[in-house]
Amino acid sequence: MKSDANQILYQKKGVTVSNLALDLLSKDVGDRIAPISCYQEEFQVSRGTMQNAFNYLKEIGAVGLTHHGHQGTYIEALDYGKLQENCVQQELMGIMPLPYSTTYEGFATAIYAQLDRLKFNMAYARGAVGRIQLVESGVYQFAVTSLYAAEHAMACGREIECLMEFGAGSYLSRHVLLLRDRQAEGICDGMRVAYDEDSLDQSRITENLIRGKKVEKVNIRTQQTIFALADGAIDAGVWNYDGTIEDRYLSQWNMVFLKEDEYNNQFSTAVIVIKKGSTTLARLLKKNITVDMTLRILSEVRSGRRRPYF
Repeated sequence: MKSDANQILYQKKGVTVSNLALDLLSKDVGDRIAPISCYQEEFQVSRGTMQNAFNYLKEIGAVGLTHHGHQGTYIEALDYGKLQENCVQQELMGIMPLPYSTTYEGFATAIYAQLDRLKFNMAYARGAVGRIQLVESGVYQFAVTSLYAAEHAMACGREIECLMEFGAGSYLSRHVLLLRDRQAEGICDGMRVAYDEDSLDQSRITENLIRGKKVEKVNIRTQQTIFALADGAIDAGVWNYDGTIEDRYLSQWNMVFLKEDEYNNQFSTAVIVIKKGSTTLARLLKKNITVDMTLRILSEVRSGRRRPYF
């Protein structure tokens, strides 16, 4: 029993150190830190456990503190590398769409640039539903999706929250409809239409376009749309306007911009989502990532003024 009690105590200290280290990652030298009692309440531990966590991080050189009497305690030194080493998850991990367009390349570049002083890595995966599930399960700390996908997930009861919204055109400039028949103005009865059931945005837009029409839905990945059109496997497909299309294809197909009732800005707006209740992580991300800087770097990559890095 005594051994079990010691193990529980050790685990509690370790969790408290991890939580404190994550909280301090969102701070800067010169910041005033909250009183011990506030940390006690937030982390639900005793004053002694909280003081031990601070002492440990000070001993290893992760943080230096200076006391100014009634004015409070201030940070005089921070080692972000050592702080991350003492978090349960020692590397910050995000996940976003495959970077097959300059917009996605620019967005990834912007996130890397702003998190450059932290141990950070970005993974890439198709399908907003899967990315959101990975954040909800704790595999990744945050995900980049469209505003539409995020709001749909929250409406369905997913335990996530939208942390930051970057405005229309930040996720992609817009979607378009590609048609093999250059004379066609839209989807008609009898057509074979690309349908990516794993992509919430593409599937919802496609559903809007085929409503009331007798068509065959061909289940393919969104990124395969160009090849499927070229091979004659489909007659139409929704495509990211920012995605590269070779000139030889553009001369063969018809590109149609979607009407307002078929499309809305929620599909083109990028958001960062995190697991609901991740307050310390939210502070960390908001401290390092801003909408203005993200859009500035995104614009530089789109225009060719900055080389993408992701």
